[in-house]
Amino acid sequence: MSNNSEAWRLFIAVPLPSSVKQMIADWCKEQRDQLFFQKWVHKEDYHITVQFLGDTSPERLDELRSAAIRAVANIRPIHMEALGCGTFGRADQPRVLWAGVHGELELLEQLQNNVIEENRKLGYIPEDRPYRPHITLARKYRAGYKLETDITGANLQFGSWTIDALVIYRTNMHHQPMYEKVAEIPFAK
Repeated sequence: MSNNSEAWRLFIAVPLPSSVKQMIADWCKEQRDQLFFQKWVHKEDYHITVQFLGDTSPERLDELRSAAIRAVANIRPIHMEALGCGTFGRADQPRVLWAGVHGELELLEQLQNNVIEENRKLGYIPEDRPYRPHITLARKYRAGYKLETDITGANLQFGSWTIDALVIYRTNMHHQPMYEKVAEIPFAK
């Protein structure tokens, strides 16, 4: 990374359509008085992460875009559905509230593997944990409160869509929305 250039905090993700974002946002708005999370994700920031890249020189964006083009070259559009929700962390003090992702998960995992392998060639080290696709809704349950409501509702349906592109996002801390699209890579098929 050159000294003249600021680092961009980047990640690659699957975008969600506006209709799904709105259904999720409406449900989250209803839950805020009952679920004491400190940080609720802005509606425009809902996505499914494929790979977190971290601090990256903006000068590397072209090679990341080229790697993403190679990663999607043999991927057909993927049918997905946002359905249900759950948490990561302790049941009574969760770290993350998420919406579930269902549908053609094998294809989504193949896409994620392709992205990981292409970016590994560029020097990006993948996370050392299993891929668990989800849509983050809120973070950091407030200390002093215990989550006593069962929020793992399989009956929650936020809509379905077809994934036909990847997006490279830049994180702009302390902004709302926080994620800025810096590249979009449509599937070739």
